[in-house]
Amino acid sequence: MKGVVAAGDRLTAEAGAEVLRAGGNAFDAAVAACFAAPMAEPALTSAGGGGFLLSVSPGEEPLLYDFFVDVPPKRVENPDFYPVEVDFGDTKQVFHIGAGSVAVPGFVAGLLRVHTERGKLPLREVLSPAICYAKEGVRLSKLQASFVKLLSPIFTATEESKKVYAPGGKLIDENTLFKNPDYANFLELLIDEGQWAFYEGEIADRIERISAERGGLLRKEDLARYKVYERKPLRVPFKEFTIFTNPPPSSGGILIGFTAELLSEADLGSWGGVSHAGALIEAMRTTEKFRKDFVNQNLHSEEVEKLLRDEEILNSYKALFKNKLNLWGNTTHISVFDSEGNGVSVTTTNGEGSGVIIPGTGVMLNNMLGEEDLNPLGFFKWPAYVRLPSMMSPTAVFEGERPLLLLGSAGSNRIRSAILQTILNSLIFKMEPEESVGAPRLHYEAGEVFMEPGFPEETVNEVKRHYRTTVFKEQSLFFGGVQLVTSNFTGAGDPRRGGAVVTV
Repeated sequence: MKGVVAAGDRLTAEAGAEVLRAGGNAFDAAVAACFAAPMAEPALTSAGGGGFLLSVSPGEEPLLYDFFVDVPPKRVENPDFYPVEVDFGDTKQVFHIGAGSVAVPGFVAGLLRVHTERGKLPLREVLSPAICYAKEGVRLSKLQASFVKLLSPIFTATEESKKVYAPGGKLIDENTLFKNPDYANFLELLIDEGQWAFYEGEIADRIERISAERGGLLRKEDLARYKVYERKPLRVPFKEFTIFTNPPPSSGGILIGFTAELLSEADLGSWGGVSHAGALIEAMRTTEKFRKDFVNQNLHSEEVEKLLRDEEILNSYKALFKNKLNLWGNTTHISVFDSEGNGVSVTTTNGEGSGVIIPGTGVMLNNMLGEEDLNPLGFFKWPAYVRLPSMMSPTAVFEGERPLLLLGSAGSNRIRSAILQTILNSLIFKMEPEESVGAPRLHYEAGEVFMEPGFPEETVNEVKRHYRTTVFKEQSLFFGGVQLVTSNFTGAGDPRRGGAVVTV
């Protein structure tokens, strides 16, 4: 066997698998899949966004490549920035879009850096599947088409986005042969000129022009100063395992680590029971308080990571957690392992997209400055050039020196709860990958519990006794999209977002 790829869509996974078959390693496969994903999963990611990649290689400590977005200076008094409401069926969420919502993208810099440092195959071969998809066209899965429809106010927000996503006035769907020849040309330019074209050359000029014309904040100088950071992953002991995940200034990893610490001594009972659900909800509730008390305002402080090792702070929150327990009766992710022992867990996102297309590239720019979850202190409150925090948390679980699982998730604020529940399902409840990823999830936020169907009635009723509760009618992309692979070359793609696994 050459490896296994789990991704948010069959076509994305196939792009990675094609590169593995051609002799590429896990890093080549991940880069191939990431650049193919904007064609297969246009509602969930774009080369105009950013992400994080966790690298696992034999004989090395895991390494985190941070290529998330930077905050540009607020140069415009009244930026082009306006709300759109997205209806998830059982709940609604407001996002802000427009040229004023665009942060400095890192997708291109990060993935080309990973390819240069760790890939085996030439870039042309690695980007070949994405170029083929863009030139020859793909048919979206029914689920991916439904996500595009969900975000139709964004995909039809500007004339140029309509040309890409609603040619002839009709939004692309599962019956459309979706082509993006401009995106193919853009990838060819990256092959010829590398990231220079995007950050200092002609693409940078186009981004500055359209941003200045439209009331955006982004300028060429912001692109030129962008840097990819290599970070030491957060290391969280959990029972006999070790979890490696995204460190600050992202908040997702430290919150996963904190919740895992709370749950490490809890009796979870059997899956879906009152003990399991109660422990999850109270751990999430306590973590939310910890986030407000310590994390949001300290993400760019070197001291924030030490909080997980501060016994006094931890014990005070553990006491709060136990007291509460006693009351009970569009992001996408790719995970790859290869036969050489390399593993990649990479999460990328475009937010929901700003509606603004870089002219001549078929690439929609992100709306990260308009995501409430990433701006907990309020919009336009971050200082210029800081790395915007994120919930994205590519994660690895080790037993001793051996990697067992690679996983990550989409899903905004629900990323951390989706990852944590999948880890518990795998390690504590001994579920196989498909069951582990597909099992019903719950999420606590701001005094309300959201639950998927499938929990025992007794558990649901007990939850309702304590909290305002929304029980979804069916599984929903609201609860994230976990892609999981194991070092035994098994894996699972999340059915909530049309995930797929390909073994080579």
